[in-house]
Amino acid sequence: MKMKKQFAMALLLCAAVGLSSCADEIPAQPNELQTPQYTVSPAPETDFEAMPEEEIHGAGAVKVIDKTRRTTADAPQNTGVTPENIWQEDATVTYNAFTLPEKAAFSEDGSIGILSIPELQLTVNVYEAADEMEAMDLGAAHFKSTSAWDGNVGISAHNVNFNGTDGYFKNLHQLSAGDTLTYETALGARNYAVTKVKTISADDWNGLSRSTENRITLITCISGQPDKRLMVQAEQVQ
Repeated sequence: MKMKKQFAMALLLCAAVGLSSCADEIPAQPNELQTPQYTVSPAPETDFEAMPEEEIHGAGAVKVIDKTRRTTADAPQNTGVTPENIWQEDATVTYNAFTLPEKAAFSEDGSIGILSIPELQLTVNVYEAADEMEAMDLGAAHFKSTSAWDGNVGISAHNVNFNGTDGYFKNLHQLSAGDTLTYETALGARNYAVTKVKTISADDWNGLSRSTENRITLITCISGQPDKRLMVQAEQVQ
């Protein structure tokens, strides 16, 4: 009997030892797992003021986008040079050197002036209309946004009419520096001397820029050269 008790005690002891050993091998449960904690250090600040310029702008530097620069898409688009562009650019400076057409107009025939060029034996009335082509059906045409008297007066006429006959400015190319012309309006008459005779591009309107000096700018087509124009400028003389 005594031996049986001792044997039972031995079995219990072995069982206890076995459970303790197995406990060491049981894996931890998910809720008992812990993620290793790391401390994140902030990136060091870059002192651009202390950095040499070649490092800031070098190939390895971070590209900085200048938001103040305009791209092609958002930049104002150039709509082309026109007489209106030229007049608007210098309108403020020469406001006092600009005469409205109605102030220079002759009430009896509707023209706003009479151009005389003795060298060409030419006298022609100058008209203004919404479209210069319409005005040239009557005589010479006034560029409607140039001055009608003070400053720079712009006038155009055909060199050859659409029906094939000679236009008023057919012989304009025969003028040379020093030749005189007269322009008369309801405000008076002025004499001018030619200072410039030149060929320009069809889209070159710089000759019509406003001016504080009194001058006349005459423009006509050139036969056989549709992309060119003939321009004659004359300055007032006493």
